[in-house]
Amino acid sequence: MPSVHHRLYIITGKGGVGKTTISMAFTKYLQQQGINAKYNCFHQTPEIELIKKLNLPTIQISIESSAETYIGRKLNSTTIASWIMKTHFFKSLFQMIPGLGHMILLGHLISELEEDPSLVIVLDSPASGHALTMFESTSNFKKIFSSGLVVKDIDKMQTFLKGPNNLKTHVITLATELSLTEALDLKNELDNNLPDTEAHCDLVVNNSFQKFFEYNKVDFKLLPPFLTQKVALEENIVKKHFTLPYIDQDNIVKIVTDLSLLMEGLV
Repeated sequence: MPSVHHRLYIITGKGGVGKTTISMAFTKYLQQQGINAKYNCFHQTPEIELIKKLNLPTIQISIESSAETYIGRKLNSTTIASWIMKTHFFKSLFQMIPGLGHMILLGHLISELEEDPSLVIVLDSPASGHALTMFESTSNFKKIFSSGLVVKDIDKMQTFLKGPNNLKTHVITLATELSLTEALDLKNELDNNLPDTEAHCDLVVNNSFQKFFEYNKVDFKLLPPFLTQKVALEENIVKKHFTLPYIDQDNIVKIVTDLSLLMEGLV
């Protein structure tokens, strides 16, 4: 078992860069290391069949269920909380102020981690804007409410996020200049919204052809010209960041399983 790991890993990035595949592979890797790690996918319906085939431990918390739990705790009534969440007002509120739901979800995940010191959560975050909103919301809503129970809850969340080895964020990018530029912009924004913390925000390059050929011990001289050019363009990108190879498989279970063997650099 690794001697040092974080409690909450957030995997984010632009659409189509492989966040879900990497999140699942990383959870599986941690599980194989004997760590009580669970995968959470709050923004879309979890791929139940794939999760079953991978024997992947999950923590099933959504924004809606988190909000209902939070309101229920404050009112000491799950029945009233359920009724409140069904009203048009609250449905509209969460649509108009998405940061509110993301903040409550983050608080719920932190509560789960505090209740079980052995637990590690891998959060498969949606498109980059949602992850950024999650962090921004703790500061924004603290300014809005100024004081009271909500602010106390936000202070508790921020204390956790600032704790050593509690949070690590991975921004996933493809091995192209455009994708890397977008990922670096996101990393800078995330870093700016986590001031004075020990949290780490790293870049992970996914689907690298150069690493694929290295991993499979292919002689670059034998490649056709278009692949030689592709590998040459990737050279400066992959040598600066932790990089995962392109996995030449059609079976998603095999892809996740193969990637899980290469996840040590994300710890």
